[in-house]
Amino acid sequence: MNKIKVAILGATGTVGQRFIQLLENHPWFEISELLASSRSAGKSYSDAVSWKLDSEIPNSVKNLIVKSEDEIEKFTSQIAFSGLDASVAGDLEFRCANSGMAVVSNARNFRMEKEVPLLIP
Repeated sequence: MNKIKVAILGATGTVGQRFIQLLENHPWFEISELLASSRSAGKSYSDAVSWKLDSEIPNSVKNLIVKSEDEIEKFTSQIAFSGLDASVAGDLEFRCANSGMAVVSNARNFRMEKEVPLLIP
């Protein structure tokens, strides 16, 4: 079975790191793209991130090149898991959705939109 390609938005932040940790070795998903601020864009993930979690940075993402928001429309991922702060999440998540990705977000920006499903665990 081919895995579903996913992007992590806000990949260098703590929430993004947790998404990466949770998706490591997932049977359905493969992390294929990482997005972070312009300070991190163009660097390998291991050079861009200040890893905060107890585990090691997963080998599967260490050498991925962090992308900038200018590249969102070129992403090939089917799903974006967003760890972005609400102050920047709205525009970037909207652009991901408009380019065909399903977006999973914790940010408040679209919670009350009629077309946006709200999941309550």
